[in-house]
Amino acid sequence: MTPKISTYPDYSTMSIAAAERVITLLNHKPDAILCFPSGSTPLGMFQALVAANQAGKVDFSKCIFVGLDEWVGLGAGDDGSCRDLLDRDFLKPIGLRDNQIVFFDGKAIDPQAECDRINHIVEGLGGLDLIVLGVGMNGHLALNEPGTPWDTYAHISELDPVTKEVGQKYFNQPTTLTQGITVGIRHILESKTAILLASGKSKAPVIQRALAFPVSKDFPATVLQNHLNAEIILDAEAAELIA
Repeated sequence: MTPKISTYPDYSTMSIAAAERVITLLNHKPDAILCFPSGSTPLGMFQALVAANQAGKVDFSKCIFVGLDEWVGLGAGDDGSCRDLLDRDFLKPIGLRDNQIVFFDGKAIDPQAECDRINHIVEGLGGLDLIVLGVGMNGHLALNEPGTPWDTYAHISELDPVTKEVGQKYFNQPTTLTQGITVGIRHILESKTAILLASGKSKAPVIQRALAFPVSKDFPATVLQNHLNAEIILDAEAAELIA
């Protein structure tokens, strides 16, 4: 099946549209289980959600937030970590309490036990109501790198060279990145709603390939074609090769 595709004129309107999806869900289900990425792509959505929260248009006080992924070896307080970025851009500005946040500890002594912990929590919560995703230049979703089996839950991933290179943009100095800890493809497929955000000309060929057949583990973003309720939200530049 083909995911719903929604295209907006620019990054700002795309981001506001994504935020509206979150607001609609929380107004309908205040205790929703949310899973969002860190990084530059969702920043506009976060800004819109923070503004809506401050204006009293959305209430995050009953939701649970599940972190999408983390660099192995990094954690809260480490510059450039996924948790550090999310704390700065979203979690702290909307005032989420610690007991509302479920997040991978990239510094866990036993990474597999950390995966098991997250899997147990997500299963106990009944799965994810909404997962928002960016997409890598290599098609990765979260840190599910090319070749990741479709039946994975939370797991440790060996980072693709493209991910290692692109990931440097989050750090002030060269940082060795070798592994990620991430929710799995099955978490994505089993989420009640999945939204993929992409903007800019560089993502146009990525989106084109994500929507092309066949669905392939070599390009994880293609798996959204198998999702029962997926939406791809794009700005005009990211959509230019599928128009």
